[in-house]
Amino acid sequence: QSRSISPALMAEWPLAVLALCSVAAAICTVAGLLVGSLPDFSEPLMGFEPRDTDIGRRLIVWRNIESHTGYKKTLSLSPYAKKKSYDDLGIGRGQKAAQGEQAARTRRMVETTYGADGFFCGPPEKSYSQLVFMSTTAGSLWNLQAIQSMCQMEQDKIRSHVHFRDLCQRTEANECCPSWSLGNYIAVLYNRSSCLEITQGDISHTLALLRACAPDYHRGVLTPSCIGPEAVRQKHSQCAQVPEKCTRFNAIYQLLHFLVDRDFLSPQTMEYQVPSLKYSLLFLPTRKGASMMGIYLDNLETWDLFDNYTSITGMDLGLKQKLFQHYLLLDTKYPVLAILAIFLSISFYLRSVFITLMVLLAVVSSLMISYFLYKVAFRFTYFPFVNLTAVIILSSICANHTFVFFDLWNLSKSQNPSAGLAQWVSQTMHHFAYLMLASCFTTGAAFYASYISNITAIRCFAVYMGTSVLVNLVFMMTWLPSSAVLYERYIAPTCVYKPEAYWNNSSHKRVALSVHYVLRALQNTLSETSKLLFEKLLPCGVIKFRYIWICWFAALAIGGAYISCSNPKLKLPTLETSSIQVFRLSHPFERYDSEYCHQFMFERLEHGEGQRMPVTVVWGILPVDNGDHFNPKSNGTLVTDTTFTIQNPDAQNWLLEFCQKVKNKTFYYPDPEQKSTVCFMEEFLRWMDSRQCSQRDHSFNLCCNQFSFPYRSEVFLHCIKMMLLEEGREGAETYDLGLRFDGEGNVAALVLQFQTTYHYTFNYSRAKQFYEEISLWITEEMKTAPVGLQNGWFTSKLELYNLQHSLSTETMVVMGLSIAISFVVLLLTTWNVLLSVFSVTAIAGTVLVTIGLLVLLEWQLNAVESLFISAAVGLSVDFTVNYCISYHLCPHSDRLSRVAFSLKQMSCATAMAASALFSAGIIMLPATVLAYRKLGIFIMMINCISCGFASLFFQSLCCFFGPEKNCGQILWPCAHTMKDYSDDSGPNGNFACGGSEKQNRLRKVQESNTANEQYELQPLSRKLSDSFDNSTSTSKLSNRPSVLSEDIQVEDNRCPRAGTHPSLERERQSLQDTLGDQQVTLCQCPALQTSSPYKHSTSETEIHRERLYHSPLPAADIYKIHRCLCSLGSSFDMLNISSETSISDFEQGLKLAESASSCPDALELSDSYSNAERGYLNGKRDTLRLDLRETVFDVSPAASQQNSSSWKNRFGLGNEGPVVLPNSQPDMPDVWIKRSSAQSSGYNS
Repeated sequence: QSRSISPALMAEWPLAVLALCSVAAAICTVAGLLVGSLPDFSEPLMGFEPRDTDIGRRLIVWRNIESHTGYKKTLSLSPYAKKKSYDDLGIGRGQKAAQGEQAARTRRMVETTYGADGFFCGPPEKSYSQLVFMSTTAGSLWNLQAIQSMCQMEQDKIRSHVHFRDLCQRTEANECCPSWSLGNYIAVLYNRSSCLEITQGDISHTLALLRACAPDYHRGVLTPSCIGPEAVRQKHSQCAQVPEKCTRFNAIYQLLHFLVDRDFLSPQTMEYQVPSLKYSLLFLPTRKGASMMGIYLDNLETWDLFDNYTSITGMDLGLKQKLFQHYLLLDTKYPVLAILAIFLSISFYLRSVFITLMVLLAVVSSLMISYFLYKVAFRFTYFPFVNLTAVIILSSICANHTFVFFDLWNLSKSQNPSAGLAQWVSQTMHHFAYLMLASCFTTGAAFYASYISNITAIRCFAVYMGTSVLVNLVFMMTWLPSSAVLYERYIAPTCVYKPEAYWNNSSHKRVALSVHYVLRALQNTLSETSKLLFEKLLPCGVIKFRYIWICWFAALAIGGAYISCSNPKLKLPTLETSSIQVFRLSHPFERYDSEYCHQFMFERLEHGEGQRMPVTVVWGILPVDNGDHFNPKSNGTLVTDTTFTIQNPDAQNWLLEFCQKVKNKTFYYPDPEQKSTVCFMEEFLRWMDSRQCSQRDHSFNLCCNQFSFPYRSEVFLHCIKMMLLEEGREGAETYDLGLRFDGEGNVAALVLQFQTTYHYTFNYSRAKQFYEEISLWITEEMKTAPVGLQNGWFTSKLELYNLQHSLSTETMVVMGLSIAISFVVLLLTTWNVLLSVFSVTAIAGTVLVTIGLLVLLEWQLNAVESLFISAAVGLSVDFTVNYCISYHLCPHSDRLSRVAFSLKQMSCATAMAASALFSAGIIMLPATVLAYRKLGIFIMMINCISCGFASLFFQSLCCFFGPEKNCGQILWPCAHTMKDYSDDSGPNGNFACGGSEKQNRLRKVQESNTANEQYELQPLSRKLSDSFDNSTSTSKLSNRPSVLSEDIQVEDNRCPRAGTHPSLERERQSLQDTLGDQQVTLCQCPALQTSSPYKHSTSETEIHRERLYHSPLPAADIYKIHRCLCSLGSSFDMLNISSETSISDFEQGLKLAESASSCPDALELSDSYSNAERGYLNGKRDTLRLDLRETVFDVSPAASQQNSSSWKNRFGLGNEGPVVLPNSQPDMPDVWIKRSSAQSSGYNS
């Protein structure tokens, strides 16, 4: 009863339902926008770092320690925090020493031999904008034409810009500084006025000079400390080995270190007579940053950055993030056009702008309600930019569901044109609601499964996308049917027919009429082509070639699994999140980050493999991340370790031993330039031993060599503070011993650092080896530590490894969990094990093939790609579930009939949805932002692959192993409405569950001919033809009724007669009078609806059939019974599933009698309705015509009498009787065939 209430409500009060949904959406939208702050997309890459991992928590806590260490902060390097003797940042001594060395090196390098003013404004720096040049002909840049070309291109593209003089660094003469280019350095060496004045001899002499100095540079002997006056060089012993001509000018070092690639004059290419210079760097005298945006957009964004000799192929202007935000907004037109393409496809398919707008409102309302739940119910404060992809994904899901709904809606209207809106809604929603529940619950669960990811943005996307799908479920089950009713009731009737004379009275109207005729012809052509393709060719191709489809798609799935999981697999990222790829690889910014930055020595030593991996061991602060894990801006607070202490003797002894153990490890690297703090206890012990006790100063005696190690707690604390105070007086910077003090001067934490022999690497395996070795050693050492030091932990430069490790381990786990959850949800919605297994197999195959293709496209597994892969399962569900539910609700019992049924019913909508998504993906390909472009590629791939797996692979599996009748169905003891298939569909089946086709036919042949109403064409057709119509005749042998019922309103298990045609009412009354003495009562209501909306079966089917066949009534009265029963059948029984059938109309009437089996009394009829005997052909064999077209009973008053006459003639109730064709099998019933005559005018064939 609840099923009938909701459709009736939507049919009677569509405006009320729409208004209620609109009010709910409006309230949630306003509340969502007003509560909290609006989404901030200024940092679109934020949130793509793993957070809920051990490494992630330690990195968060370490960043907190660094940010909370300094003057007037939680932690300080000195116990005397009132005195500001150190900088606010509180950075380590090693970092300060490195900065001091860099500053000194900069000062020395500025002092050139060309006078105080110099030619350049200091040395090149990382903070200056950089351009990378490459030869246009892929040759060497070390020639006169190429070097002068670089100078000329800089003049044309950079210095000619109107804003360059406002941005450049200036000399003392207030002129823009020259650029640090290859030509300018050669001009300086040989005293040329500009780089355009240099000669070939200057280039040759410079090459000879570089060739002589390059070996010393690559050995590490030629360093900035060796450059300068003789007095400066004598301070460093290694500089004596360097020839004077290499240290006289800083140009030699800067050329090798900054401007030429690492392979130029390297030890491997030193012996080349003419070494090849592939890349050359040019430093502009402008700072990186947003100020360079104007120059880039005006002169560098174009693709004409080349001439006959050189081209600009890479650049680092400090604009990558700023430009990404710029293009992110500029390229929004592509997703908008993609969404527009989806809704244009809906409008084209439905030919209704109103319905398209209503679907658009449903998508927007679903997204806004989900946003309200996301912020208010789930209390998420961070809304990542990737959540906006939900607009495209949800639009695609809605498009698929809209196509399916209106296919079912139009089917209900065509089969019951006289039925009311309530019956159309009820009939459509019985199938559509089931489909929506299975599809949306499965899709939503697949998206929610990505919540287990450790990446914040993916977790936020999982929650928002899953919620959007479930909210959309409610909207599609209420908003869409109400919109359809509103359209049928108020909009469709407004189309007024104009007579032909109206269109001929002006030329404009005649042109419009001609265009209308052309469009109608095109529409008819497309309609006929669609019918041929989706109702004939596709079922034929699937069933005929099912062996090929299974083998082909299984091979694709296996290949995809091998490529995705074994070799070569998805490449792990090689850049940290701050440098993650955001544009296509051909973009100059991306080429610099991914390719060129590793080609120059200064970049390799600063960010590449040249760096040593440090190890930082922390005590006193627990590695606890108590911030909001769903907000990357929330880092939490420091959680102190209450058990931490280093003052007791046991802790002092253990720290001293820990120092010796570190030095004895093979991974320890003693760095002379950056002193480690891991042996601070050893240094403190030397300081204490070096202090002689004083007879005069008793306070001095507290910290002197009279005390033996380990010291008492109060002595240790007092003396360590004194040591820090004395060491701090010697220099301007605060002395970092590794201790961190709180505001009261107590030791709050201990941070010990040292360098290792491991180099920083982008290789995941080597980084993993480093982490596992250090982690295992630290863990073992903490077990032997005293109680106050057992909670120590370590960290390092592990940001990239953390991302690589998370992506490599969790991506496949998320995908597997999504597939497993999809199986469980499908099983809970269909309660059929086989269909759930087949569906999940098709979904898994789709995902594996998609990932395999991504591997072949050489995608890196960055966070964005991981997001797409985690969403792959959710996007693969819809098409497969379309066919799964249609197969499950099919009224036929045999698998081939079900396959043909589901293909005819769902293939057109599925193909249209796939086409819409494919066009949307193509539209997004021209985008500059890589995320948009990859989203378009991913949408195209997964939709095509999903459509193929669903239409061909899933259906082929069902052809072989699909459940028949209730095979594979989970039975419940309390299920009284179990789907029951009558015996009449049994002979039509080609397969039985677990049996073969041949055994099934043999068993059928052996059955006795007790049911004379069975008209089986399959044995005959198998001998007559091998065409598709015969070989798949099981799809046409359904015993469902093919006549249309009148509009019957079911309420409280009674059928009111208001909607019954008067002629039918008179015939029913006459029939009751005729059967009065037989004590027969006609059923007034259709049978109870079972799980399939297309067929009703009861346990008393055979009883009614036998009694009807053996009734003693005349033929005319039998027709009246049939006529009445047809008018009382349930509308669900009348759905025209297939366009063809091989069953007689009289048999259809009997099936309607079966559907009315809830009658309390049986019809007592005899079998005297026909005197035909087996083999009787009426002598008209040559004029027989086998008609396989299904008939449609016209219920209009004008055709009532004509149809009555036609029915009487067909069943021997008129002038001529039917023809009985003997069956080729003696134990099978004969076939009743319609005679070709003019009396068939009541049929549409």
